Amino acid sequence: MSFDEMYFRGGSMMEFAEVKPEHFITLSRDPHPHILIDRYLMQLCGGGTTAPAYHKKVMAAAGWKHHSLTPFTKYPAEASVAYNRVRDALRACDQTPDALLVALGGEAADPMRE
Repeated sequence: MSFDEMYFRGGSMMEFAEVKPEHFITLSRDPHPHILIDRYLMQLCGGGTTAPAYHKKVMAAAGWKHHSLTPFTKYPAEASVAYNRVRDALRACDQTPDALLVALGGEAADPMRE
């Protein structure tokens, strides 16, 4: 199954399960919801070298207040809140990188500033 088949079904986004704090501190054979959301964000922004910067902006807009090198396992409750905000915003907006940032209360990317 291709990435697009996993994440886009019938032209709409796949539903992600709720992210729970224990997801960050347990191992699973199947990827936890936050891993699937991360993969979706990488696909949404087009991948490549801009993907980590976009992920950092999305997580900051969702309320992740820690440095990008701080592991989610250090603050699993805060991480689950941020990922669930991303999950809810993905449901509420059209599936574009800028629309997601705006839905989270962040600023859309300004190509003139970059």
